[in-house]
Amino acid sequence: MDPGTAIAIGQVSAKVVSIIWKYYSDVKDAESNITFLANEIQDFRNVVQRLQDLLQRSSKFSVSAALETTITQALTDINTLETKLDPGTRAKAMRRLGKRALKWPFSKKEVDEWVLRFQRFKATVNLALNTNQTSLILDVDENITQMKQHHEAVEQDQRLAKLPFAADASFDSYHRQHETHCIENTRVKLLQELQTWGTSHHRPIYWLSGMAGTGKSTIARTLAVRLKASKTLGGSFFFSRSSGEANNAVNFVGTLAHHLANVSPLFKESICEAISVHGDVTRQGLRNQWKELIVGPLSKLFVEVKDLTSINIGIFVTSRPELVIRLGFEDIPEITHQKLDLRDIPRHLVDHDISMLLKREFDRIRLERKPPGWPSEQDLQSLVQRSNCLFIYAVTVCRYIINPDWDPEERLSEILDSNVADGGDTAELDAMYMQVLSSALLEGRGEEEISRLCDRFKQVVGSIITLFDELSASALAELLCRPVSSVDTALNRLHSVLNIPRDVESPIRLLHPSFHDFLLSQTRCRDERFYTDETLMHGELFSKCMGAMSTTLIRNACQLSTPGSPPQDVDKKALDTRLPRHVQYACTYWLDHLTRVRPDSRVQLGLRDDGKVHVFLKKSFLHWLEAMSLLGKISRAVLMITQLTSMLDIGNNHSLRAMVEDARRFILNNRSPIEEAPLQAYASALVFSPSESLIRNCYLDQRPSWLKQYPTVRRRWGNCIQTVNMFSFVSSLAFSPDGKYIIAGFQYGEIKLLDAATGALHSILEGHSGRVTATTFMRNGSLASVSKDGTLRLWEPVTGVNRCTMNIDFRFSIDSHLTHDSEGGTSISSGGSSLPLPAKPSLSVMPSGDLAVLCLDGRLRIWSSEKDFLSDPIFPDIRTSHLYGCLPQGTLVIRSSGEDESAAKLLLLDPSTRAAVERIEFDRLDTVQFVAVSSANIVALGLNNGRLLLYHVVARSFLKLGVHAGSVQALAFSRDGSILISSGWDSTIRSWIIKKQVQSLIGSSLDFSVRSDLMAVSPDNKQAVITQNYSQSIQIWDISLTATEIPPESPPAAPIMSMELSLVDDTVIRLHNTKTMAEFIMLDHHDEVLKMVFSPDDRLLASASRDDAINLWNTSTGVAGIMLRTGPGVVTALLFSPDGKYLASGQDYGELRIWDPVSGDQQCVFKHRGQIRDITFSVDGTQVAVLTDVGTESWSLDLRDIGMQQLLYHTGDVDLYTSIALSYDSKNLAYKSRNGPLVIYNTQTKKQKSIDTSKLWAVAFSKDDKFLATSHWDEVNLWSTKTLQSTHIIHDTGHNINRLSFTPDGTFLDTSIGLRQIAEPEAGSFAKSCSVWSRNDDWMMEGSRKMLWLPHDWRDRKMKHYNGVFVFKKALGIGLLDLTQGGPVPGIE
Repeated sequence: MDPGTAIAIGQVSAKVVSIIWKYYSDVKDAESNITFLANEIQDFRNVVQRLQDLLQRSSKFSVSAALETTITQALTDINTLETKLDPGTRAKAMRRLGKRALKWPFSKKEVDEWVLRFQRFKATVNLALNTNQTSLILDVDENITQMKQHHEAVEQDQRLAKLPFAADASFDSYHRQHETHCIENTRVKLLQELQTWGTSHHRPIYWLSGMAGTGKSTIARTLAVRLKASKTLGGSFFFSRSSGEANNAVNFVGTLAHHLANVSPLFKESICEAISVHGDVTRQGLRNQWKELIVGPLSKLFVEVKDLTSINIGIFVTSRPELVIRLGFEDIPEITHQKLDLRDIPRHLVDHDISMLLKREFDRIRLERKPPGWPSEQDLQSLVQRSNCLFIYAVTVCRYIINPDWDPEERLSEILDSNVADGGDTAELDAMYMQVLSSALLEGRGEEEISRLCDRFKQVVGSIITLFDELSASALAELLCRPVSSVDTALNRLHSVLNIPRDVESPIRLLHPSFHDFLLSQTRCRDERFYTDETLMHGELFSKCMGAMSTTLIRNACQLSTPGSPPQDVDKKALDTRLPRHVQYACTYWLDHLTRVRPDSRVQLGLRDDGKVHVFLKKSFLHWLEAMSLLGKISRAVLMITQLTSMLDIGNNHSLRAMVEDARRFILNNRSPIEEAPLQAYASALVFSPSESLIRNCYLDQRPSWLKQYPTVRRRWGNCIQTVNMFSFVSSLAFSPDGKYIIAGFQYGEIKLLDAATGALHSILEGHSGRVTATTFMRNGSLASVSKDGTLRLWEPVTGVNRCTMNIDFRFSIDSHLTHDSEGGTSISSGGSSLPLPAKPSLSVMPSGDLAVLCLDGRLRIWSSEKDFLSDPIFPDIRTSHLYGCLPQGTLVIRSSGEDESAAKLLLLDPSTRAAVERIEFDRLDTVQFVAVSSANIVALGLNNGRLLLYHVVARSFLKLGVHAGSVQALAFSRDGSILISSGWDSTIRSWIIKKQVQSLIGSSLDFSVRSDLMAVSPDNKQAVITQNYSQSIQIWDISLTATEIPPESPPAAPIMSMELSLVDDTVIRLHNTKTMAEFIMLDHHDEVLKMVFSPDDRLLASASRDDAINLWNTSTGVAGIMLRTGPGVVTALLFSPDGKYLASGQDYGELRIWDPVSGDQQCVFKHRGQIRDITFSVDGTQVAVLTDVGTESWSLDLRDIGMQQLLYHTGDVDLYTSIALSYDSKNLAYKSRNGPLVIYNTQTKKQKSIDTSKLWAVAFSKDDKFLATSHWDEVNLWSTKTLQSTHIIHDTGHNINRLSFTPDGTFLDTSIGLRQIAEPEAGSFAKSCSVWSRNDDWMMEGSRKMLWLPHDWRDRKMKHYNGVFVFKKALGIGLLDLTQGGPVPGIE
């Protein structure tokens, strides 16, 4: 139907309605009829308008014949109606004469007929519209389903993209498309056997081994093709020595998970779910990756696919028969694997297959270029014999002969006529390689040309065989600074030994690794013109890498949008464009090349003061860190710099050595932020590094311009090497015997292995379901762990295999029952008495290799590696609460438990005689906080008064070692017993050399803000690891150095001041005025300062102390002005009014005093019953609301008018520990009633409204009073004050929100954990005109943008925020960050 018809109806009907309403104004006796008809026509017009819109918008709308007839008739009728209603010229003439111009032309009956007619029209059109709408809804529903499915697919692909993936490792990858498969009628029996195995998997693992060149990979590729054709292939991974992404197992599990995800949608969904749940799985060990990404999703299939009873899985492995691999398979039960060594296949079968290969290739040559009968059968068999079962020899011969530039018959004769000297199994192959190179580079050329070609060959091909990763011709040319044409020419005649793709962007590969071995072996490659000196080649490549980085790397190479942007924001195409492939290679492998250069040659290459490496660290180090973060290789960068440190001689190149050591500390301390956001290398890393850091001072011009004032930091690096976030509470710590790994047990049963050099997660051991309380290594290398879940587990630590699990919960084996206390502890009751269970099960390795185990019933048992169960209690009459360790003679040091602490004993027990050898006599055992046992027959005791005592077991005497200025929190001996480290309540870590009885201060509150309760010393006595449980982190310390206290530096100028209590004396206030560069020490208080608050204009500081006084300080001079006497009692609340006119102080005995801060006069006193908990002023300062603790199950709330000194509202039904809010216009008061709703009380109408909500921690009104925000735990609700309905919910899982306020434009909520956006800012609003800064967990935020990552010791819960200035309480004094407020940060520089 023509949309014009509907348009015409709309236009005419509008005109008709207009005419009808004219009648309404002139005709007085037909109003109801006129109104009735006008409304009906208007309704019909509206329906037609809907039809018109639909016809114009949608081509899918189909018009039936009935609808088209109806519309046409409606147009005719409406035109008729217009004609009858039009009064014509007569009406105009009568109006000029002043007479009534119009007469209504219809009777009531006629009006009813017209109305009925249009109602029918309307019904017909509505029916058509509704029918079409139903169809459209179905279409929309289908589209929504498709969009949802598409969205889910995109999300799944994004999650899969997080997995490490080696694209070239697949057998059918683009770059492997030309690799060979078994030709027809070869390997027939073997392939049949493998396919049979692939169908049944009667043994799930098949290991095919063979020497280099025997065809293992070709067999594997052929099997993969056949399994894929039968739809039984799950995935494949072909390792390659020359491929950076496939030359190790880093990408192994992730690649297989990718392949399996493409096999089954269900499996893909399960893998994506595992990635979502285990976000750090890609950083874990291979066993954990295999468990979470392969085994877990497979197991889930059994749950979701009801008819599935089993999954037949097979794993096919090929390798050389190396000893370490053979030993590994010997540990696997024979029932689970079968093996075949290709050397065991009869020689005549292998010769037959090689003969078939040669015949096929020679047939191709003969068809094109040679007569029938070539080559002879004798020549063919001669080649078979020369192959010596090496298929690679036959393949190389064929590729050599087939070259179109040479006569194949001549080339075959050259091979057959060559004499092979005795060279072992590879002699024939080596001769073949020599023949290939001679033909390509020597034949028919003069000496000068040969020299030039061989030099180019060594540089190009020597680079290819020396590279740690494959490069394309174009990337190789860029790295070597040669034209691509030069590289192409150098490789032109080497197709018989190299896979050279036509595409210059595809990687060049060796045909077989044996060519690499040949060129690098002087005994095999005896022609010096071809032999490649590997160390010289590595030196050249090192220089090329340094050149590529220095000329290409820049700041923000990939144009990230914010300083907090993660590397995942850059897709691979953009990464390869901004960081070309040769630069990526240089960043990753420059040090690997340097390490393979002879030590005496490294100095000439630039490993010296002011050499290439030194200049690189000064000019390009931060750019390199950024690039490594973008490549996802920060852990590798840490290892590279650590390795570089070890390469420098102590006595030489002092400047370079200092720079490298500083770079090592820089990257270790800043690994986390740079790994999370590459551009934090220029932000957080530079801002918070020590002021004398060499790296920091080389890159001062790179610091962010939006940071107006930089914080005061320590001058030099401390002994804390790095802090590693654990995201959970650590419950046990240990080093592996070789010192490579840190073993951390956790409260929820996990055990994590961390790389001790980099802090990177190596693997996670999962099995325990309760807190892991102790771990230790057995003599056979197994890791033993015990947990509060009542189990002892033995692990193979590197692979994560749980070799054994034993029960250690024997509490029910005696006449007893369990009771639980209110704090979650457990007791065991027997015979009417209740005895506490040990705080934690413990372990200790005995000299015999057996393991002493403290079980949950408080009894000691022995586990021998020869048995799979624990012994009976070795001291059945002694209930033990702590097992501290074992002395060299096998004596166990324990703490027995008694009725109370006074009955406890420190005992030495001999397991062989099952008797107590000795009791360590001590006056007050309850003062012993910690005990450590040394391998040198010494027991160390840490006391709650800070003293450290050493008990010499042989001499049976005590020695006072030293003292902390607070209770001893943790102790740990080194493995040889020569060093003891301790931490105390005074926030210090000390190292004690036992023989010399001297101490070193290793760390203090300059380095950390929380105390340690677990410690361990590395086997080489150089490092210690300690817990930082308050921040759920661990720290790695260098204990070979002595820490020194560094005084704070003077802060630079800034536009605002900050203040904080001194850490030395709580009666002293230290005030920094950063405008005048002055620091004021305020000494007028004589007792502890309890409260401090700035006036709104920051000109006054009010401080309340236990000395019954409030001091008012001039912040520009630091001079005390007026002292306000509060009388006896403690000031529990202190607040200035928003206009600064009043200062309110609340006492613990209920008095609220209102002061004039200028004159010091007391304006009024309001008395309350109970302690004043909180004070809130109205915005205009005329009203004050007070919360009072009256000692009942609820608090009391009073709202008062200050000027009138009048009580406006009182209630005694306020929920405990809640907050109150006054609206901006002072008309509404909000609070949470006890066990009831949120109440909004109107002070003018005296009426109240309520909102049903649970517990309330914080509440705030918006500036326009239209909204009310409330918080509880980690949830914020936004309520409409008009409808009392929730309009917005914010969840911030795991972070309690106890402070709320709206930003002036109302688009953000300023909370205790940072800003949360609730609306889009309008043009010209506050959010557009200035920066809104906040702190969110470990980030400083500008609006919703991450800008600056905060180190662990800067995440102070007592941080204060003053209009863009963030003040942190630091041991060095005040940590101050002043962030620009002049407008939103336009860029990221």
